[in-house]
Formats: sequence, C-alpha cells, structure tokens
Amino acid sequence: MREEVALLLATLAACGLLILGTLELIWPTRPRRAGRARPAPPRVDGPPGRPETPPPEEDRVSVALRVSRALLERALEDPDPASDRRVRMIWRAIACLGRGLEAAPGDARLRECLAAAHAALVMRDERGAFRELAAAAPWWTTVFAHTAPAPDPKAV
Repeated sequence: MREEVALLLATLAACGLLILGTLELIWPTRPRRAGRARPAPPRVDGPPGRPETPPPEEDRVSVALRVSRALLERALEDPDPASDRRVRMIWRAIACLGRGLEAAPGDARLRECLAAAHAALVMRDERGAFRELAAAAPWWTTVFAHTAPAPDPKAV
C-alpha cells in the first residue's frame, strides 16, 4: 500500500503544479516583461555622455537612394516578373524612396528611381499591381495617381 500511496501523492502533486502553471499563463500574477525590448543606451558621439546627433537630411536621402537601387537591382535579377519575391522587393524599394522623399521632397534622383520602381512594378500586371499596392500602402495611391491605368470598360 505504501508504494501506491506514494504514486498517488506524486501524481496529485504533479497535476496540481500543472494546474498552477496553466493558471499562471492564463492569469499572470505579475506583469510579463517578455516581448518588450529594452531601450538601447544612447550611442556616444564625441565626448562621453553626449548623445549622437541625428543624421542630416542629405544622409537620409543618399541612404534611401542607395538601398532602393540595390533592392531594385535585386528584384530585376529575378527572371519571373510575376514572382512574389520580386514584387515584395519593389514595394520595399518604393517604401524606402518614400522615406527619402519625406526628407527631401524635391530631389530629382529619388523621383527618377521612384519612376523606375513604378515601371518595374507595372511590367508585372498593371491593374493587379496597382490594386495590391493600394491595399498594402494606401497612402501611395496619390503618388501613382497620374500614371494609373485607365479603367477597363469591359470590367464595369
């Protein structure tokens, strides 16, 4: 009888711990810290204790231009013009160019690169690409409004 009682008590203790663990997951007793990123300490630029100054606008423009060109080159290397990877890279390039245009709205290099990204996107399927782009980034519909394809009278 002693062995059976010991097994019964061990089983009851294990079930109790399992129930307590499940309840802790459902109703935590203290707030969880997981999922929250710790704030990074400020980077020091120059003398100790001085935070780094934000990058100037020209740096944002040059970085946006360089990254978007690299993304476009990588996207155009894809032989399938309708692949999701290609379209996703073009969208990322467009988003990067948008951030650059926020810093320097009149920059002609960014506008030319945006036109190239738009042309690469249109090569796929004009109507489908515009619908997908409008769904993914509705704020960009005004950028492409002047080059949007005419509505198809058969589709109405």
